[in-house]
Amino acid sequence: MAAIKKPSVFQRILIPIDFSPTSEEAAAYGVMMAKAHKAKLHILHVVDVSEDAAGFYVPHLSYDKFDKEMVVGATVMLKKFCTKACKGFKNFDSEVLSGIPYKAILKAAKGNESDLIIMGALGRGRLDKLLFGSTTERVMRKSKCPVLIVHPAP
Repeated sequence: MAAIKKPSVFQRILIPIDFSPTSEEAAAYGVMMAKAHKAKLHILHVVDVSEDAAGFYVPHLSYDKFDKEMVVGATVMLKKFCTKACKGFKNFDSEVLSGIPYKAILKAAKGNESDLIIMGALGRGRLDKLLFGSTTERVMRKSKCPVLIVHPAP
């Protein structure tokens, strides 16, 4: 069996957020880890455009326009989130993608060559967890890098 190379420091940390209280806690851990390791943070929000999320009919708005408006709204929310979560920390960037959340997170982690993913244990989609499995669980199972899971504060 080949020896596993252990990183001495984390250089690139990915924090996928869904604006839930648990993702705020994950961001706090991310900033703390980034400061300790002098790492770059990449804060990501994925607008869920899966059939499960978009399975309702909007008669006055095409899906393409609706998706674009959701990305614009999420970009504004992410900017506010980063201003609060990363106060005093400058070594970060942020991005809004649209897609199936766990797939987009894994793709972003690979594309950014992330050394660590930090995410909340419970997000907004608690019903989704019961029906489909959680995004966090899927990322944890399929990620090529370590995943730190932050549980909600008691």
